[in-house]
Amino acid sequence: MARVGGLVALVLAAAAASTAAAEPMLDSGPASSLDVIVKGKITASCRLSGGGDIDFGELTGGQQVEADFGLSCNVPFDISFQSQSGGLAHVTKPRGEGPFAGRLGYTLNVAIPTINPNPAVLSGTFDSENLIAKKTLSSGEGIARGGGRIRILTNNPSETGLLAGEYSEVLNITLAPRV
Repeated sequence: MARVGGLVALVLAAAAASTAAAEPMLDSGPASSLDVIVKGKITASCRLSGGGDIDFGELTGGQQVEADFGLSCNVPFDISFQSQSGGLAHVTKPRGEGPFAGRLGYTLNVAIPTINPNPAVLSGTFDSENLIAKKTLSSGEGIARGGGRIRILTNNPSETGLLAGEYSEVLNITLAPRV
């Protein structure tokens, strides 16, 4: 019996020694402070939503419409605007015919709430003729604070007026995050 008890005591002593050796020792003396490093990550995200049709109805000039679009961006960003036609263009005769014009220009106003760290509004005003070459607004170091709003105000037609028919325009809005 004594032999079995001695063997058990020897196994228990060996297990205790190996457990003690496996545990890390932070410091053998007393400490007044301890640093713990905690880490995490947020993935950059930029999204633009909305779009669709805006119908001015009968083009008389001096008409204004507003449209909201969704914008969620947790990093600084650039947002660009580009006109396909430089104005509302007649579908089949954008250059007009005879004395009648085939294009009606407009002014685009853009407003986008940002934060950096204080709230601000990123804004721009562009003539449709100038939007044929892409125009870009930069948020600087700011991030999006919600959606944005565009306002389109049509110009007055020339003295002779516009050619009868359907008119259209494609305004392309592009979002580019700056990571």
